[in-house]
Amino acid sequence: MSRTHTKMMVQGAMIAAIFGALSIINTYTGSLFDIFICYGMVVPIVWYGYTYDIKHNIIVCLVSMFVIMIMGLPFFIISSISSCLIGLFIGEALKRNAKKEIILFGTFVVTMLNNVMIYEVFAQLLQIDLVSELTLMYQELIHILPTFSQTVTLDMILSLIPIVLIIMSVMEMYVIVLICQLVLSRLKIEFTGHFHLAMMHLSERTGIIIAIIMFGAYGLQRFADIDSIYLTYLYILATLTFGLQGLSFVCFYLIVHQKQKLIILAFLAVFLPFVGSLYVVVGILDIFSDLRQNILYNKNNHE
Repeated sequence: MSRTHTKMMVQGAMIAAIFGALSIINTYTGSLFDIFICYGMVVPIVWYGYTYDIKHNIIVCLVSMFVIMIMGLPFFIISSISSCLIGLFIGEALKRNAKKEIILFGTFVVTMLNNVMIYEVFAQLLQIDLVSELTLMYQELIHILPTFSQTVTLDMILSLIPIVLIIMSVMEMYVIVLICQLVLSRLKIEFTGHFHLAMMHLSERTGIIIAIIMFGAYGLQRFADIDSIYLTYLYILATLTFGLQGLSFVCFYLIVHQKQKLIILAFLAVFLPFVGSLYVVVGILDIFSDLRQNILYNKNNHE
């Protein structure tokens, strides 16, 4: 047996052992950190898949999952499967120098499937009732803001569960990919493009498509009097996309002017009244104008 092959087996066994230890820690801490542990588990799988071939990476994932199934709780087991799949995908994508859009989309597909499995397929096994949780949150909100029920009903909130799952999946996708880039870049593993939110900039063609979806869905509901939940989904997703683009521009502006510490405030401002709508407007302007180029130009001239 060659030295390289022995090293590969030892490293694979160490990854499986670490996953087993994390499973035990998660069990004894009452699953307080299971999500964060699963995010971190992606990194060694990506590194192993990038360093060696996918066949051996699959074997490591299978062995790791066998160890986790012996020691882990149901929620942790399902999430760990998702972590292994994401690790396999990103590791192979990096070896093939895949575009960052492919990495993001593939990761999103896995996180979306994971959330569907958790909150829909195995919800009863995991004792998770998303409807009850949203109902309780709505009732508590109504207790604080009684007038809120006049504009938003409980049925409207419950009808948006698919959107909630999509948003959760997008957030998980971003966090996982960003963690992988931050850690693996220190191990000399190059990523195609940068995944910081400030670097997000949709093309004008994409912006036109999203604008057509947003205004089209709004117009059909408002003026054609078409009451369709699917049109509502399209409108919300398109609006959130423009809002995310606006938040990206604000982050970009703060980084250029070396005020990175204020980025956290930009994220928190999303929850303030009217700020979300402002981000949507800024996002549209960012796509269809030269705002970023002008900021860089002015910054260079001042220097």
